[in-house]
Amino acid sequence: MNLLQYLLRFALHVLVVWALWLMIKPLVEQHLRQFGGKLDQKLHRKASMFGQKVSRFRKSLWIYRHLDHLLYFAQRKYEPGISVMRFMFGSGIVFIAVFLSGLLTLSELPGRLSFANPFMEGVTFKQGVPIQGAWRFPLFAAFISAMIPYFRLRYVHAQRKVRGSYDLLDVVKISTKFTHLSVDSILNKTADFLTEDNVLKTPLKLLGAAFSNYSNERELNEEAARFSSAIGTTFAVEFVSDLLYSEKEGTRYLKNSLMMLNRSMEQQRETIISVKANSRDAISLGLYGNLVVLFSSVGTFIYMLKPDVYMRLQFETPVGLTFLMIIITGLFVSFVISTVLARPKLDYH
Repeated sequence: MNLLQYLLRFALHVLVVWALWLMIKPLVEQHLRQFGGKLDQKLHRKASMFGQKVSRFRKSLWIYRHLDHLLYFAQRKYEPGISVMRFMFGSGIVFIAVFLSGLLTLSELPGRLSFANPFMEGVTFKQGVPIQGAWRFPLFAAFISAMIPYFRLRYVHAQRKVRGSYDLLDVVKISTKFTHLSVDSILNKTADFLTEDNVLKTPLKLLGAAFSNYSNERELNEEAARFSSAIGTTFAVEFVSDLLYSEKEGTRYLKNSLMMLNRSMEQQRETIISVKANSRDAISLGLYGNLVVLFSSVGTFIYMLKPDVYMRLQFETPVGLTFLMIIITGLFVSFVISTVLARPKLDYH
């Protein structure tokens, strides 16, 4: 009962911190937008001033570049500079909320909690013992909580990257209808005709803005490379190369080039569909076959050893816990591999 009370207090502390954040969010959001916009302009200005010598400067801001690369494709309403600052500030708020809530909750305990093997002794409470180093567990919990948005961002980015390789086919089809316009107009028109669930809608608008507002060729090439690397397929590189060539030489041959690209992508998509149909059973076996084998094996051991003996060997011995972690890790890896194979990228290979 006491444990439930302290969990409730922790939840209330988190709720208080969250309410305070909602109160100051409009003011902070305004400053974040100003600071993020200035930071992005500063980075572009330094990149244009130093050119190829900016590699050292880029390395010093690798965290910013890494998050910007992920958010560029994972966030529907991506804004250069602003999205990164908003994400970093949000993760910081989660860290502070969990840390303060955990620290306040532990400070209210009349004794000290000690943690052991959760399957043997569990959590024990020592009354009358002062809390020393109470900040360590809240700090660990806050760090894990603050990393959850990042892991979610990586997962969304991986999913949208695969989906973007297929959505590029729609972009190529629509672009062939506007080849009589300039390249930036083609991209803007195509983005307007894309559906809201197309993951390339925002990146395509940013690419169109780059073609209409670039100051030098290197800046345009960087933005084009950013778009193609975000998708990560040969078709994306070919599409961007056609746009860059048309920007220099005109859009006279762009229609034929895009039609050939469209034909190649359609053929590759049909090939992927046929391969997936033939290997569907093997993919399903990788997803669920290991679970069937695991449960059948565990059931056999429980039947042979009796449940109490099996539970003691599995959870109360170092060897049993080690094998349990190996099994769980293997299941996770096989699930990830099977998920990737279930829908490969739309590419030449």
